[in-house]
Amino acid sequence: MKYPKLSILALSAATAFAACNSKLDLSPADALDDKTAVTEGNSRILANGLYERAQEIEYYGRDFTVVNEVTGNDVKITSINSNRFVLEYQYMFTPLSAAQNKTWLNAYRVANQASTMIDKLPDTEMTLPYKGEAHFMRALAHLDLARRYTKPYSIMLEIGDVNAANTGLPLAMKAVDDPAKFKPSRSTLKETYDAIIGDLKVAQTMAPDSKLKSDGAFRASRNAATALLTRVYLYQKNWANVITEANKLMNDYALWSNPNYLANFTSDAATSEEIFSLRFLTPENRGSDNIGGIYLPNDNTPTSGYGDVRLADGFMALLDPADYRNTIVKNFAGGFYMMKWIGNGQGITGMTNIKVLRISEVLLNRAEAYAQDNQLQLAVNDINSLRTKRGLTAFAGATQAEILTEIFKQRRLELIGEGFGATDLFRTHGTRQIVDADGFKSPNTPVVPFNNNLVAFPIPQTEIDANPNIVQNPGYNK
Repeated sequence: MKYPKLSILALSAATAFAACNSKLDLSPADALDDKTAVTEGNSRILANGLYERAQEIEYYGRDFTVVNEVTGNDVKITSINSNRFVLEYQYMFTPLSAAQNKTWLNAYRVANQASTMIDKLPDTEMTLPYKGEAHFMRALAHLDLARRYTKPYSIMLEIGDVNAANTGLPLAMKAVDDPAKFKPSRSTLKETYDAIIGDLKVAQTMAPDSKLKSDGAFRASRNAATALLTRVYLYQKNWANVITEANKLMNDYALWSNPNYLANFTSDAATSEEIFSLRFLTPENRGSDNIGGIYLPNDNTPTSGYGDVRLADGFMALLDPADYRNTIVKNFAGGFYMMKWIGNGQGITGMTNIKVLRISEVLLNRAEAYAQDNQLQLAVNDINSLRTKRGLTAFAGATQAEILTEIFKQRRLELIGEGFGATDLFRTHGTRQIVDADGFKSPNTPVVPFNNNLVAFPIPQTEIDANPNIVQNPGYNK
């Protein structure tokens, strides 16, 4: 199928259905043409296609989460590397960076396919749960794009710019019938977040239910929408709503308590903490491009990887010897490597189910909201709920500053490698700086404070060239 010259955003609409298959049924289906795909009978296949798109290498299959880690402070790339993610690590990316263009493309493919399902599937008892999944996946895609290509909402809120023009995304909220004419402008940041919240509120009522430790964790559910809302509201500093939404989930899931913390990441079955995960099966094997390949040490074992991304000294200093999370760390040849993505029990190195939403994150979201709202004892209670499940003694901080410091520490320890590094760093007024002596540097590697233009990645130049309505992020104009 050929198209006239399109922007990446328009191309994502034109090719929305190329990756659909009946994954949950474990049997492939033929590719579906967008003129014949959107029928009630294909609802399940269309929903599965959303997950397939999200699992592309340049999205949750690897690049999206890895880039959010290497642009933070808790991991490092040394001079011994395979040249992967070095530009991102050194903040030397440009509007022409190919890998970032593909992340933009795949996230918009998810959003556009979701919009087509929402707008064009008939409203029937059969289709409504799948439409609910589509609302969730569209919200997730837009939030991920906002995390990558806009400045943090909390920072923009503080300076009064959430309603400023061109601070948000071009939104993919409608089915696109003529991609060649699809040239949306950017929304405000508030409009972007309003769209995300609107989708999640619909998903809360329309998406399927999910039970603890069931395969429902591998589908977008009502609980997944609620969990993602706690993240969105946290980023907006809407403390009351974080607490309200988190309270809906706390009795439905259980924190891990296994001293072998790593076992929870290598489990192929849904665990007690998982609210929404992307499940990787044998057909999703990317070989050396599996996410684990970038993290696992090159130690000449059957589970060797490139070993490019290592744990930074500052992260290692946070770990208490009694902490169960030490089991994710491997010391090899003097370097510390994160083993969360070693594999999910299917015998394929580095192929692991990606845990997008866990109850431990929701708990930490609520703890932060309690602390920011001066409900300090409730915040301490949440911190200690997590600490005791991770083999640590109770925390007894008294001041708001002490409690918030502990919460941010626990977020780093708990969520390392899961794509929160740069997001959490910058939204909390942090500064990105390579401090490890063996951290790969160049004379041009900058120190990046939270209010620097580099916090928001450049919109792909292909998009700028093809769509005259798109305004580039500050600092990247030719």
